[in-house]
Amino acid sequence: MQTEKQPLDNTASLNDQSKERSSQDASIHEASSEKQEEEKKGSFKDYIRIFQYADTLDRCLFVLAIAGAIIVGAALPVMTLVFGQSTSTFNDYAQGQSSSQFTSKVNHLVLYFVYIFVGRFVIGYLATLSICIAAARTTNVIRKTFMESLLRKDISHFDLSDNGSPATQVTTNGNRINQGIAEKLYTFFMGLSLFFSGYIVALSVQWKLALIVMSIIPANLLIIGGIIAIVIPIEAKITRIYSRAASLAQDALSSIKTIHAFGAQDRVVKWYDVYLEEAHQVGKKKSVLFGIIFCTQTFLVLSGTALAFWEGFRLFESGEIQNVGTVFTVILSVTLGATSILLFVPQIESLTNAASSASELFAIIDKPSLLDPLSIEGMQPKDCIGHIEIRNLTFAYPSRPSAQVLQGLDLIIPAGKTTALVGPSGCGKSTLVGLLERWYQPTSGHINLDGNELTDYNTHWLRSNLRLVQQEPTLFTGTVYENIAKGLVGEHTHEEQTRLIEEACIAADAHTFIKKLPQGYHTPLGEGARMLSGGQRQRLSIARSVVSDPKILLFDEATSALDPRAERAVQDALNRVSENKTTLIIAHKLATVMAAHNIAVMKGGKVVEQGSHKELIAQDGLYAAMVRAQDLGDHDRETSYKDKDDTLDRRQTEVESAEIKHLTAETVRYSLLKCVYIMLKEHPDLYGWYLVTLASALIGGGSYPAQAVLYSRLIEVFAFPSQSTANFYALMFFVLALANLFGYFGTGLATNHVGQALTHRYRREMIARLIYFDQEFFDHNSSGALTAKLSSAPAEVQELISSNIGVICNVLVNVISSSIVGVAFGWKLGLVMTAGLLVVVAAGYTRIRLDQKLEAATGDRFSDSAAVATEAVSSIRTVSLLTLERSVLADYAAILDSILLRVVKNLIPTLVPYALSQSIDFLVMALGFWYGSQLIASGEYTVTQFFVIFLAVVFSGQGAAQFFSYTTSLTKAGASANYILWLRTVKPSISVTDENRNKGPTETTLEFNKVEFSYKQRAAKVLQGISMKIEPGTYAAFVGPSGCGKSTIISLLERFYDPTSGTINLGGDISLMSPALYRKYMSLVQQEPPLYMGSVKDNITIGLEDASDEDVLEACRQANAWEFISSLPEGLGTPCGTRGLQFSGGQRQRIALARALIGKPRLLLLDEATSALDTESERIVQKALDEAASTRTTIAVAHRLSTIRHADVIFVIEDGVIAEMGTHEELQSLKGRYHAMCLAQSLDQA
Repeated sequence: MQTEKQPLDNTASLNDQSKERSSQDASIHEASSEKQEEEKKGSFKDYIRIFQYADTLDRCLFVLAIAGAIIVGAALPVMTLVFGQSTSTFNDYAQGQSSSQFTSKVNHLVLYFVYIFVGRFVIGYLATLSICIAAARTTNVIRKTFMESLLRKDISHFDLSDNGSPATQVTTNGNRINQGIAEKLYTFFMGLSLFFSGYIVALSVQWKLALIVMSIIPANLLIIGGIIAIVIPIEAKITRIYSRAASLAQDALSSIKTIHAFGAQDRVVKWYDVYLEEAHQVGKKKSVLFGIIFCTQTFLVLSGTALAFWEGFRLFESGEIQNVGTVFTVILSVTLGATSILLFVPQIESLTNAASSASELFAIIDKPSLLDPLSIEGMQPKDCIGHIEIRNLTFAYPSRPSAQVLQGLDLIIPAGKTTALVGPSGCGKSTLVGLLERWYQPTSGHINLDGNELTDYNTHWLRSNLRLVQQEPTLFTGTVYENIAKGLVGEHTHEEQTRLIEEACIAADAHTFIKKLPQGYHTPLGEGARMLSGGQRQRLSIARSVVSDPKILLFDEATSALDPRAERAVQDALNRVSENKTTLIIAHKLATVMAAHNIAVMKGGKVVEQGSHKELIAQDGLYAAMVRAQDLGDHDRETSYKDKDDTLDRRQTEVESAEIKHLTAETVRYSLLKCVYIMLKEHPDLYGWYLVTLASALIGGGSYPAQAVLYSRLIEVFAFPSQSTANFYALMFFVLALANLFGYFGTGLATNHVGQALTHRYRREMIARLIYFDQEFFDHNSSGALTAKLSSAPAEVQELISSNIGVICNVLVNVISSSIVGVAFGWKLGLVMTAGLLVVVAAGYTRIRLDQKLEAATGDRFSDSAAVATEAVSSIRTVSLLTLERSVLADYAAILDSILLRVVKNLIPTLVPYALSQSIDFLVMALGFWYGSQLIASGEYTVTQFFVIFLAVVFSGQGAAQFFSYTTSLTKAGASANYILWLRTVKPSISVTDENRNKGPTETTLEFNKVEFSYKQRAAKVLQGISMKIEPGTYAAFVGPSGCGKSTIISLLERFYDPTSGTINLGGDISLMSPALYRKYMSLVQQEPPLYMGSVKDNITIGLEDASDEDVLEACRQANAWEFISSLPEGLGTPCGTRGLQFSGGQRQRIALARALIGKPRLLLLDEATSALDTESERIVQKALDEAASTRTTIAVAHRLSTIRHADVIFVIEDGVIAEMGTHEELQSLKGRYHAMCLAQSLDQA
């Protein structure tokens, strides 16, 4: 694995500590400081606001559930009334009451325990069912509202800032909100009810003693309130940091080929780790806070117990309290308050998580949009004529207000005519399209449509009448049919829709290759339709745009990715479909605009020449020079270039389902205990913290049987009053309080430290594994779903291995030690009552199993929803230009509604065992009282024995019930842990191994030996026995029809895949080499180059360990990028924004070209590398590439033949084989396929 050294930094440095940071790291922290004000958000108000999204039914369910939680919580204090009477009954028997009276009273009291069980079971079930349904419905609404708010945003929202990954926001944040308002909220109120109702019961029994004990309440409330006020902003900051990390991960995973090609895996992991480290350091601040809130609450309550006993005995001695049962009722109520701490304090973290997650979503929801595409405001005329007038138009992108892109542009685009825009890259052509689409608002000037300002029209109406085909076409997950149908406007019958779609595909020259797909129009395309060639994607995009028969057509490099035959066929089709329509064509290939009625030549944000092709040629100006630069010198315009239909994309004629696999199906099946064991064991540096957690659990959990013993001794004290003995046992309670003070502080401190460390490590491990998986893995897993999993899986593991694990350890120690004490003091009663607790365990286990089924049933659909959200936002321009906002919302809502329905159906049976586990202990109490009274009446047990056993097992039962209240967290954590551990079992076929670690290529002949290739999902061969040799320093080019296998050759050379058979040799079989060493030998420029968050320099140097300023500048000059980069406000330090969309296509490609050249590769791979460049830029870049060809091997894939005419050898690929090869002149002399392609692109005919 390569190590990163610190490159020269044009932006800012992070710090000078032991670990070096790149400029990207600095920009990350600069972004953090810029958002400092935002990160202060996340308060109790945000939590309360969640419930504003609940409808009347949901609010009623919440109210009923909270009322139920209060009643259920109050059941235990009510039980103390029964217990107090029982104490008096047992005390009377100890003082000589008859056995028959004693047995009769006990049997009567036993019925009260049964009544409490029935009430708690029924109310608990209905309450938890109500709150879970209400929470699921409310979270559903929030998710939909958030998604709608995203789709309502103007494009500048997505340009100006990193708004986090939508997959993370709608999935992980949604899950955290759901947890915080469902069972966690129910448990919180149940704990609070137990806490306060205990004191209310105490007040009703003996107000004076109760008031003395209640003196601890103000301190409790002050500490809880203060800690919550501190924790919520911390959680909000952590949530936002993780959201930005998810955005980085989404960008990297969605362009994994580029990351692999430049060996940038380690650097991406390092960038990602900067966010993780920042979140880790912020999260560690919670350790002391959690320690304080845990320990002080328990200390105060147990101190109150000591005070209650001491003062209770004094009042008993003075005669103010007549009955020992009264004292016990008050004391036991106070003790139950101590137990309640473990119920509601741990839930505070879940509630604060919900608040911070909600605040992030609300920040997006509340952000005003400069232009709402779903608004119904604006003019919506019945007809659109399509006459456009542009007057004195100026514009600068919001992120770069000082850089004027358009500077007083004047242009008339007549209705029903074709107008073309040509000019250098970055001159403002695509910017004008953005203004016509109303993605942005002009700085000044006017755009009129049919005599009215463009801004006067309804946005949806405008975009429905104006269709755009972009330079980099975007297709959506779904079938071919579904993708093209997205371009339709209005309602159509199925027959009409099918007819319109087929006509559009025929017009776009796409029908032939579609029919050859295995399922024809109903063939799934997968994420981004990556399995189609660029030309095929562009033809589908054209069909989608013309299917609705729009009045205005905009073509922004619409045929740039097509081969000459397809380009000519599509151009003829475009000429047909644009007849009598207002058409604006932006092109670098001037052959596509020759027939335009008016051609406007732009430079510097203005129109500098204008006229028809003939008129501009006659002017002999800039346009004429551009035409000459693209002329291939063959004048025979009549020669046809025919192509066998079956050669059109052999790569895809057998495309099989490219549907995304469900991630939840990919897992190992370890038990939760094994997962926890594996994850804890593999971090020896945390063993010390584990010991602290264990020791704290022994103290906290062990205090319960200790309390049982102390309570039994108190009965003796009241039976045989002694002030000194009373003082001693009161002191023992205070000592127990002190022990818990240290024990619970250790619990909060250690578990948060461990939780923060483990979530950091497992997030880093996941991205480090995912980023190295080969292309086949990403062919089957969507980047959006992977990003959601990357965020949610470690978070759910942390949910368990944080404060919750401390509580669970305490509970387990309580259950085990209390059961042991109960059996030790009297095995008969102890075993009977312990056996009764097995029902609690069985019920809890059943709940876990049902939860696992529910998790499995909904996990797939949540991945689907994350994928929909990510795809829509990452393709927001395509969504907006096709007015798909409502369609996307409908699809997203349908997935969420199906999840909701499935959840509700599963909740009904799932919550039965949960309610049983939370109430069955009252039946155990009833059994214990009845059987214990029999043993006492028979003389086998003393009253002291009975109380030790009874209280010990009761505390054990309460602990078991509390343990199973964590089943939802346990289930999710188990599934996520299994997924993380499963990733370790995935072994990419193309990776660095011990065998190939030091094996790399040598500068020798590149040789293909009978290379065949087919994708694993299908049997059809894309390449069929290709054999060829390319000598060092050779400039080789591959040309041929779109989809013939040219880009597949590039993929094999980059080792994105290995050949199905045959070998590729470069000083040895490349499949036996280290992919890291091999890829350092070469660089790649793709047809659609991705850029990443960070500066221009960050993007250029992404694959380098080190780079000097001179290297960066030289690469920029070679790529003809320095002129426009130096004109940017911050030069090389200018942020690229989201996916670099603020730059023109040509500018992005030149940055990508600089990125490829800076590493001084020995082999340069160009996949349509200059397709987006204007003529002059292309000439300069081509000259630089030609000059570099003498020192490196260059392999280019091209449709524009002018870019490769000087290649040393040109291979014409057809049907997966080499049909022709030779130099430009040699192939021309053959008068074959290449000759026909040249004729199709000749431009010199006036």
